[in-house]
Amino acid sequence: MEDTQLHAPPTNNKSSHMPFQKRRQLERDIEHVTAEMYRRNRELADTNKTLSLLRTIDALVLEPHASLKMVCEHISEAITQATDYPFVGLLTRSPHDKDEVVLRGSSRAGQVGQLESGIGFSRPLHAKLTHPWFSGFASTCLIDLTDQSDETMTQFLNCSLQDIQRIRKQLDVKSLYIVKLLARRQIVGLLVVGYLTPTAQLSEGDTKLLDHLSESIGVALDNKLLFDENQRVLKQIKESNTKLMALDEAKDDFISMASHQLRTPLTSVKGYISMVLEGDAGKITPQQQKLLSQAFTSSQRMVYIIADLLNVSRLRTGKFLMEPSPVNLADVVEQEVSQLKDTAEGHGVKLIYQKPSNFPELMLDDTKTRQVIMNFVDNAIYYTPPKGTITVTLEDRPATVELRVQDNGIGVPRHEQAHLFTKFYRAANARKARPDGTGLGLFMAKKVVVSQHGSLIFASKEGQGSTFGFVLSKAKLTKPQAG
Repeated sequence: MEDTQLHAPPTNNKSSHMPFQKRRQLERDIEHVTAEMYRRNRELADTNKTLSLLRTIDALVLEPHASLKMVCEHISEAITQATDYPFVGLLTRSPHDKDEVVLRGSSRAGQVGQLESGIGFSRPLHAKLTHPWFSGFASTCLIDLTDQSDETMTQFLNCSLQDIQRIRKQLDVKSLYIVKLLARRQIVGLLVVGYLTPTAQLSEGDTKLLDHLSESIGVALDNKLLFDENQRVLKQIKESNTKLMALDEAKDDFISMASHQLRTPLTSVKGYISMVLEGDAGKITPQQQKLLSQAFTSSQRMVYIIADLLNVSRLRTGKFLMEPSPVNLADVVEQEVSQLKDTAEGHGVKLIYQKPSNFPELMLDDTKTRQVIMNFVDNAIYYTPPKGTITVTLEDRPATVELRVQDNGIGVPRHEQAHLFTKFYRAANARKARPDGTGLGLFMAKKVVVSQHGSLIFASKEGQGSTFGFVLSKAKLTKPQAG
C-alpha cells in the first residue's frame, strides 16, 4: 500500500497580495474623503458664520433708532463672539474732518465691551487718512506691532503716549489686520483686528472672514452715515421752516397792520382828488386836469395794492370771503381799461379794448374781480416797452366767458413760469423792469379766479410777450332768476 502524501494546492502570489493592496487603497480613499468632509465642513461653518454675521449687520442697520456708535459697537461684538479674534475695532468717517476716521466700536475676546471704557483714553481715538496707503489700490494691510514704535502709533492714532502704552499692555496684540471699508468708491471706515501672533505666523484663514465681511460692513456703515446725515439735515430744515413760518406770520401781521393804517389816509387823498377833478373846488385848467387824473389813477392803484395786502392777511386767518353780486363784466373791464389809458400813454404803449355788446350779468365779487383785471392790464403796461401794444379781449362763449390781456412785452423766462403765481414771487426780468412790485398781484388773482369757479389763462415766451386772463363758467355764476 503506497504512502499517500497530501500537498497544499499551489498558491498564486498575485491573488494573495490583492486583498492587501485593495485595503490600502480603500484606507487612502477613506482618508481622502474624510479630509474632504472636514474641509467642506469647515467651509460650511465659515459660510454659516459669515451669513450669521451679515444678518446681524443687516438687522442693526435697519434699526432706525440705533445710533452709528451703537451699530459699530454691536458689529464689533458680533464679530468677536463669532470668532477667536482677541480684538476687533471699527472706525468710521468723521463728520467734521474728511481726512480722519473715529473709533466708534470695539471689543475684546473674553471681555466684550467698550475699549474706551475698559481702557480709557485721554481723548477720542482718531486715525488720519493722509497716509499714502489709504489712497492706494490695496484694500488690506497687515501691521506687525513689534516693528512699530510707540511714537509712530501715537502720531497715527492721534492720541497720547500713555494711551498707546496702556493699549499695548492690556490688549497684548502682536499684529493688526486693517481692512478698508468702501462705499461709493470712498473710504467710510476701517475694520481693525488684532492677533496675538506676529504677522509671519498668520495664515489666509485668519483673515478670510474679514475679507468677506468688509463690503457688507462698508455699505452698512455708509447707509447709516447717510441716514444720520439726512436726519441731521431734516432737523435743520424743520428748524429753519419753523423760523420761516414765524417770520412769515410776523410779516403777515405787519402787512395787515400797515395796510389798515394806510387805507384810511389814502381813501381821503383819492376822495379829495376826485372832488377837485369834478370841479367841487373850482374850475381847473387842462394841464391841472391831466396831472390830477394821473394822481387819481396812481392813488387807485395804491388802493388795489393795499387791498391785495389785506386779502393776503385774510387768507391766513380764514377771513377771505367772496361777496357775489350781479356784475356786467364788459362794463367793469371798460372802466378799468379807461382808468389805465393815461398810464399806458405815459409809457408809450397802445392799449386796445373793444367792448362786446349784450354781455350777460354774472354773480361775481365786483371789487376783487376789478383787482384781477387791473392787475393784468397794469402789469402788461409796465412790462411792455414803448411802441408796444396791449390787446384786451372779452368773449361770451356758449358755456364760459373768457378774458385775455395780451402784450408783446418782456415775457416770463420758461424756468420761472411754474413759480409765477406764488406769494411774493417775481421773475428776475420783472424785478429789473419794475423794482417796486410786491409779487402779490398774480397770487391774489389766482385766489380770486379759483374762488369764483374759474381757471387762469397764461402763456408766455421770454422777449416776445405774455397772455394773462381767466375763464369763468356761466352755469356756476348765472344770476338767479326772480321767482
